[in-house]
Amino acid sequence: MNLFTFIFLICLYALFFIYQAFSGIELEQQILYSSIFILLFGIPHGAIDHILFFKKRKMSQLKFYTLYLSLILLFLIFWLYQPMWSFLFFLVLSAFHFGQSQFEDLKTKKTIYSNILFIIWGLTLLVNLIFYNANELNNFTAFFDDTVSFQSIYKHHYIRNSFILFNLLNAGILTYLMASKQMIWSRFTSEIFLIALIHLTFYLFPFIIGFTLYFVVLHSIRVMSQEFNYFKSEDSTFSLLHFLKLLMPHTLLSIFSTIFILWLSYKEIIPLSVPLTSLIIISVITLPHAIVMHIFYQRKV
Repeated sequence: MNLFTFIFLICLYALFFIYQAFSGIELEQQILYSSIFILLFGIPHGAIDHILFFKKRKMSQLKFYTLYLSLILLFLIFWLYQPMWSFLFFLVLSAFHFGQSQFEDLKTKKTIYSNILFIIWGLTLLVNLIFYNANELNNFTAFFDDTVSFQSIYKHHYIRNSFILFNLLNAGILTYLMASKQMIWSRFTSEIFLIALIHLTFYLFPFIIGFTLYFVVLHSIRVMSQEFNYFKSEDSTFSLLHFLKLLMPHTLLSIFSTIFILWLSYKEIIPLSVPLTSLIIISVITLPHAIVMHIFYQRKV
């Protein structure tokens, strides 16, 4: 069991007792507390994309920011005209990104093996999340006219079949990598244990809580740890304070921008519901972030 799995397990225990003590947590409280944790940990883990990129590639700042913001703008336009396809693309993109951050240290004989593992592991994660919370997601998206169309993704027989398929594929590729000695036995058992914990988390808790617990502990904090270790490997005097100073400028800018845009949505100045606006904000930021992190992982030293 690695450090992140241990932290996740502790949080799971603590949250379970809190959840039982208060006989559940109201939706408004789930959204409030989850938003706070995502803003505090989720946004910072992508706040130094520009620094990581310039560590790996040579490019003018003007060109980098032009490309970065252009990707955001293009995806935003795509969302406005093709929300369903945009949502599906976001799910696949997130799946690959989640899988890559989980196994960035794994050395396989061929890159194709790694890429297959990344996408299968990530899709397994998202399908499990939807499978255990399909009814909740259906009810939630039904409240807003601009999210009703997403209900087609949560149809039970599709998700049930996908749940079985991707969990089998995920177990199969992990077993293959272990059997072919591309993954050691202790890592294999650790990953199986983690998958079991994720199943338990998504089964026990509502969608928002389950996803936030995964996203904050197993993804955002893990990625920030990878970033910190990279800088530490380049400069032994690099400290946590230095790291926080690097994160702060773009983190604060992103937090205030996000809050402002959501306020515009809440006041109906933007003709999109708050949930859809939130989804679009997260997805358009994820696209360039995932690309930068792919470059970071591929060229990592």
